[in-house]
Amino acid sequence: MPLSSRRGVYYGWRIVGVSFLTQCLTVGCVFYCFGVFFTPLVDEFGWTRAQLSFGLSLSSLCGAFVAPIIGRLVDRWGSRPLQLVGAVALGSALMALSTIQTLTQYYLLMAAMLSVGAAALGQIPSTTAVAGWFIRRRGRALGMATAGISMGGVLFVPLSQFLIEAFGWRHAFMALGVIVIGVGVPPVALFMRKAPAELPSFERIGIGGDAELTHEIEHSVTARDAVRDPNFWLIAFAFSLTVMGLSAVLLHQVPLLIDAGVDAKRAAFALGATAGVGVLGKLGFGALLDRFDHRRVILGCFVLQACGVLLLPFARHPMVLVAYVLLYGYAMGGNATLQATIIGECFGRLHYGAIAGRMSPILIFSQALGLPLVGWLRDRTGGYDLAIVLMATASLLAAVSISRLRLAVASGIVQSNVADSSV
Repeated sequence: MPLSSRRGVYYGWRIVGVSFLTQCLTVGCVFYCFGVFFTPLVDEFGWTRAQLSFGLSLSSLCGAFVAPIIGRLVDRWGSRPLQLVGAVALGSALMALSTIQTLTQYYLLMAAMLSVGAAALGQIPSTTAVAGWFIRRRGRALGMATAGISMGGVLFVPLSQFLIEAFGWRHAFMALGVIVIGVGVPPVALFMRKAPAELPSFERIGIGGDAELTHEIEHSVTARDAVRDPNFWLIAFAFSLTVMGLSAVLLHQVPLLIDAGVDAKRAAFALGATAGVGVLGKLGFGALLDRFDHRRVILGCFVLQACGVLLLPFARHPMVLVAYVLLYGYAMGGNATLQATIIGECFGRLHYGAIAGRMSPILIFSQALGLPLVGWLRDRTGGYDLAIVLMATASLLAAVSISRLRLAVASGIVQSNVADSSV
């Protein structure tokens, strides 16, 4: 398998394309579209928003248990076999959701089937594959791959809204399941490959030929050693707070806007637009990471998230809603890119999957707490104002945590800003 040629394209960019697609399918169908299903499910069954949110929390919690296993398997076998299983499992879970009659059935499907499918198809296998194929341009490559997360909202929020209005929520779930299997399986089977041990020189060495610097950046440590380093816990704490906040914001954005008097179509469009701006955020922050100090880029992102979410209570006014979509959408878009890149920069590429797998349960438990908490606060107080203040505070605490990040970890990894991006 040729990695590149003078006239051809480096094979790693195919990996980026497949990773973009798998994250688009996973997050679009599992996370973004559930905000659109909230009102139909409440109308159908009379469940509370906290009960509905807890279904996603159960999925996240069960995914946390399998994430370390998936990380180790990806490091050993590559992403393709895991993602093929994940696509079939996730698609089947979505189709099964179209048949639910009770809250117990909903919880069982979310916990047992959807969680495994999402974990095996989604972020850990995708970002591990991309991180393995890139060194110098890792920030840009991960930015492009994780843009699929936001694109999932752009595509699947309006699609879900259309399917629900035209055919009902049961047929909408069935259609999403067919899309995941039909669109996800062929590209993974055809193009996903495990990264070679030795990357080509143009990806290993900078313009100046500084191979020693590249070696320092790629001095990998094992997952066991990474967990002993303070950087691991600073990263995990910071991103657990931001993941908790942005997950809750995006899940409850549609019902929040509807509560404020915005019609359902406009609320769904605003969520899709927020995700669309997130695509630009992932690409923009990915480019910034290749040029500037990682801590400053991440700090800027977290502060923008806090400012953006504080606009949401006033988003019933059209101009404020536009400002929220642009500011918060761009900031939250960078979150996944920043998380994936900082892990690679601090701990290297050889054990990336195992390290990300060990960090994933911390992030997932935080997300699992935040989703029903926001729903519970809404049910208890009758509004989202208190929850929004807590989420803004969480983003600022995450910024404080990242400010304490050391750029040279105990294993000797040195942070470097490779400014050139012309190759």
